[in-house]
Amino acid sequence: MSTSEIGTNVIFKKQLGLNYEIDQKYVGLKMKENNILSFNFRIPGALKDDVESYFKRFKLGEPILVDIGGTGDIRCEFKGISPVLKNKNEFDQYFLSATLQEDKEYDPIEEEKCETCSGCGFH
Repeated sequence: MSTSEIGTNVIFKKQLGLNYEIDQKYVGLKMKENNILSFNFRIPGALKDDVESYFKRFKLGEPILVDIGGTGDIRCEFKGISPVLKNKNEFDQYFLSATLQEDKEYDPIEEEKCETCSGCGFH
């Protein structure tokens, strides 16, 4: 894959190298207020237990990194997981949502590197 191509997988990264990689065709993303990210999974039964058990390993507020298509890690905190719901209209499809909050902490060291910055968005 060249450096300008975006991949098709989403990788969730827990501390100690416990990662979970899934095709983005199963994942929807909604951005909400206060940097809340809702990752909505529409998955076949074969993936249901894997996705659910991965996110059940997290404690509230635990750090998690997310890499969407190889674009780089997004630092987040785990906020919770929804119950697994069966889609009534599909034979073997389930819905699950994992809620994360993006870490947007101010880093004064980075701010000092840009003499004219007043929130330029590059750091």
